Amino acid sequence: MRYLLALSRTGRLVTAADALGVDHTTVSRRIAALEKSIGLRLIERGTEGWTLTDIGRAVSENARAIEEAIDRVAYTVAGQDSPTLHGTVRVTAPDGFGTAFATPALVHVRRRHPQLQVELITATRQLALRPSGFDLALVIGVPSSSHLVTEHLTDYTPGLYACDDYLTQYGRPKTVAELREHPLIFYIESMLQVGDLDIERHLPGMTPAFSSTNVFAQLEATRQGAGIGVLPAFLTRRTNLRRLLADEIDIRLPITLAARREAVTHPAVRALWVALRQEVAERTDELLPE
Repeated sequence: MRYLLALSRTGRLVTAADALGVDHTTVSRRIAALEKSIGLRLIERGTEGWTLTDIGRAVSENARAIEEAIDRVAYTVAGQDSPTLHGTVRVTAPDGFGTAFATPALVHVRRRHPQLQVELITATRQLALRPSGFDLALVIGVPSSSHLVTEHLTDYTPGLYACDDYLTQYGRPKTVAELREHPLIFYIESMLQVGDLDIERHLPGMTPAFSSTNVFAQLEATRQGAGIGVLPAFLTRRTNLRRLLADEIDIRLPITLAARREAVTHPAVRALWVALRQEVAERTDELLPE
């Protein structure tokens, strides 16, 4: 069951093996032996690694309860009144939000629990219907999957921004119609697959002239005067970029906190969940400036 839990958290045999300190073939053999003793398939190959079957998730949830009980016994024997968290927790988040908000929250938990290993994967993407490879995820929009426990964490405001050099050279658009005469900087639509970031939904008829999968590349392109960027307000606070058409273009997008059902009760996952809530609550003015 330990091997099944490790694979459920990582989605990959090699990563699970590293966490357990064994060879990946050992992980495969142990899970195969568990499947043979139960007489049912517990894992299956997915597009992003190994995922749990329905019975695999049920077994994993019960195995996690056993693991936590054993941990509590170990803490008691060690004489620890307040158990320190340990193990590995993997978090996924969009580039911008992951760097600006998730990272400080995760660092705060790590300071209190130095035996805990935290992995942060940053990418702006849609979660798979059968999620694997993470314990906790921050996503733009509202994921719909029965395999996830979700909570609306916050909203944030993207806006239109440009640098002074660009505005001096090409002028400042005063209407949405004039905006169409300027090059736009945004995500690569064909690679995004996040409905809430569909540019057609917010700026109909406009196509980005400079596109990137990375929001920090978009930010830098805007600072270099490549055009007008559609950027999160929280990333522009320490720049000299100018907000444009704030009254005409009012975009508000949700950030959802999600965990796989078999991971949500894990103490380390819960600690990170609480830390992310607190980080957002203390910095709401950056996410939703007036």
